[in-house]
Amino acid sequence: MNGDAGGPAPLRRTAFCAAGHADASLRDAERWLVRSHESGELRLIDAGREPGGDLPRRWRVSWGQGSAAVRASLVVSRGADGGNAFWVYAEAARPWSIRDQVTPVQKLGLLEGGLRDSRGVYSLTEQNPLVGLDDVEFLVHTFAEGMRDSPVLVYNDDFGRSLPSELVRFRNATRGLCGLLPADDSVRDRVNALLPADRRIPARAARLYLPPWWVAHEPDPVIPQDRFARPGDWRKLVDAVLRVSTWRAGGAIRMTGEAWQALLFDPMHDRRVTADARGGMLHWLPAADDGGARVLRNRLSAAAEQEDVARDQADSAAEALAERRARAQRLRGREQRAQRSRRRLAELAVRLRRERDEADEALRSGSVPAAWRAARDAELEAELYAAELDDVEDELLRLRHRIAERERVADEDPGAGGTSSDGGSSVEDGDPGDAPPTGAPDPADFADLLTAVRRDLPALRVGPQVEPSELDGHRRSAQWLRRTWNVLVLLDSYARDRAAATDHGRLDLRGFAHYVRVHGGERGISATSVASGETEMVVNTPRFRNARTFPVPPEVDASGHAFFGAHVKIDRSGGVAPRLHYFDDTRGPTAAVHIGYLGPHLPSPESN
Repeated sequence: MNGDAGGPAPLRRTAFCAAGHADASLRDAERWLVRSHESGELRLIDAGREPGGDLPRRWRVSWGQGSAAVRASLVVSRGADGGNAFWVYAEAARPWSIRDQVTPVQKLGLLEGGLRDSRGVYSLTEQNPLVGLDDVEFLVHTFAEGMRDSPVLVYNDDFGRSLPSELVRFRNATRGLCGLLPADDSVRDRVNALLPADRRIPARAARLYLPPWWVAHEPDPVIPQDRFARPGDWRKLVDAVLRVSTWRAGGAIRMTGEAWQALLFDPMHDRRVTADARGGMLHWLPAADDGGARVLRNRLSAAAEQEDVARDQADSAAEALAERRARAQRLRGREQRAQRSRRRLAELAVRLRRERDEADEALRSGSVPAAWRAARDAELEAELYAAELDDVEDELLRLRHRIAERERVADEDPGAGGTSSDGGSSVEDGDPGDAPPTGAPDPADFADLLTAVRRDLPALRVGPQVEPSELDGHRRSAQWLRRTWNVLVLLDSYARDRAAATDHGRLDLRGFAHYVRVHGGERGISATSVASGETEMVVNTPRFRNARTFPVPPEVDASGHAFFGAHVKIDRSGGVAPRLHYFDDTRGPTAAVHIGYLGPHLPSPESN
C-alpha cells in the first residue's frame, strides 16, 4: 500500500487510505460507532486493542450493499506532542467518486473529533478564512517555513459570489484531510510581499500547498479561475490530497507500509461489541491468537482477487435483477390495468343487463305493448273491412253488369222479360273480373300470360326478372290469371291514355288508382286493390326496400334500378296473396308502365 521511501505507491481506485490528527475525544469513537450501528447507518463488526495498553485501538465496520458496499478499518493511536492520530483504510465495490460517495473519514464520524493539522494552526474540518487580517506574519511559517503536516488549499477569488460547485465537491471529498484557506486580495498582497516568488499565493486561482516534506515528489498544483468548472482538474487535487494523507514517512505521523498493515489487518484481541453484527456474510477473519499475521495477510491477498471477481458477478447479477424487477413491475402494471378494465367491463355488462331487464319489464307491463297490440288489431280490422268493401264493390259491379245486360236484351226484345230460355240469368253469376273479355287471350299459365302481355299490351314494359311461375298450380291460379290479365289491360289503357292526353287535369289520369276508380268496373277491378306506395316502415327498412327494388332502363334512373312501391293486390286471401308491383313512367322518358314483380306477397313487417 505504501512504500518506505520515494513516495507512496498508487492506490487501487477502489481503495481509500488516510491519516490525521484529532483531540482526545477521538478515543470515544466506539460510542459513536455503536449508535450508528443501532440506527442502521453502518454495521459495526468488531473492536480490538493491543494487550497491555489503552491505545492503539481498532474498529472494523461495513456499510452499503451490492455495488455500494464498503468495508473499512479505523485505528486510533497516540500521535506527536501527546495528541491522537488516526488511520483509515476502506475498500469499496466500485471506484471512489467525489460526486456521489461519502468519504470514510466523514462516514466514521471523525469530523466530530476536531481534526486539525498537527503543527499548524488551521482546522481540517472548517474553513479558515483569511479576510481583513492586519497581521499576516504568522502565515509565513505556514507557506514558507513548513510549519504544516497536512496539505492546505488556498484560493483567491471574488468573495461576493458563492463558492464554485466543483470547489464544494473538493471540500466534501477531502474534509478532515486538507485545510481550506480563502484569502482576499489585501491578505494575498501582504502575504506575497513576505514570501519568495515560488511560494506566493496566485491571483484569481486555487493552489494546493503540499507539506514541505512532500515538495520534492510533486510541485504544488494550481487551478486558475477560468478552469474552476472543470471536474478533471479538481479530481487531480483530490488524488494528491489522498496520496499525501496515506504517506507519513516525512511528517509527524511516521508510519511505514508494514506498520500500516499491522495496525489495519493483524489480529488485535478482536471482539464483538454489539449483539448483532448485521453484516450477513461480510465478516473479517481474525486469527485465533496474537500470531498468524502473515497467514491472515496472505488470506486477504488471495481473497482480494476472489472479491473482485465476486463483485463483478454481483454487479452483473444486480443489473439482471434490476431489469427483472423492472420487467415484473411493468407486468404488474399491465395486470392491474387489465383487472381494472375487466372490472369496468363487468360493471358495464351488469348495468346493461339490468337496463335490458327493466326495458323488457316495461314493454311487458307498459303502454307500448298495449299500443302495439291495439295498432295491430286496428290494422287487421282495416284489412277485414277492406276485404268486405272489395266484396261489396265486386257485387255492385256484377249487379250493374246484369242490369246493363237486361236493359240491352229488353231493348232488343221487349218480350224477353230479361230472362233466358231456361229461365236463368243471361250472365252467369260470378265476378266480372274473373271472366275474360270478348277477344281476350285464354293463357294456360302465367308464362303464357307474360307472352300475351309483351305481344298485345305495348304500353307495358315487363322486366326480365319477372318470374310468376310460383303462382301456377294453386287452387285459385285460374282466378289469379284472369284478374291479373284484367289489371294489366287496365294498366296498358291507363298508360296509353295518359301519354296521349292533352288535358293533364283529368281526374282519372292523376294516377292508376284514380283511373281504376273510374274505369275499373269495365274489368271488374276495385280501386281498393290498388296501392300507390308502401308504408313508411317498408320504405325505410333496407331489407324490405331492397326486396322491392328492380332494374329499369338508364333513361328512367341513371343507377339502373328503381323502387317499385306501387302495387296491385291480385288477391287478399290465402297465404300467397299475389302482388303485381309496377313503376309509373307514363310522364317520363319511356311513356310506359314498367312491371317489376308478379308473384307471392314480398317480405313485410306483417309477414315477418
